[in-house]
Amino acid sequence: MKRLFSLLLWSGCSLASAAPFTLAPGQTAQAGPARITLLSVQDGRCPPRALCLMAGELTAKVMVTRGNTTRTLTLRLPGQAQGTPAGTLKLTAATRLGERRAQKLTFDLVRP
Repeated sequence: MKRLFSLLLWSGCSLASAAPFTLAPGQTAQAGPARITLLSVQDGRCPPRALCLMAGELTAKVMVTRGNTTRTLTLRLPGQAQGTPAGTLKLTAATRLGERRAQKLTFDLVRP
């Protein structure tokens, strides 16, 4: 019984380490001891109400800083998670705020 409780407690802790957050270009989020800044967004996705042959892709450049370590990454939507000094970072969603307005991107960070 003790072993089962320990296993449940451990698995709950690992799930709690996932931290979703949303940024617009130029914004920074604090994720534990790390800072994540959305540097730029390039949206090559099909516009709303348009008929496209390909869905396209959104690309985001982010800077992850933890202590003295800084790393610049390019994340894609859809795409794979990437390892960073702060943990594993994945771009999970993008919201258009209008035809010419900036994007708001949602990321998931799983801390080690």
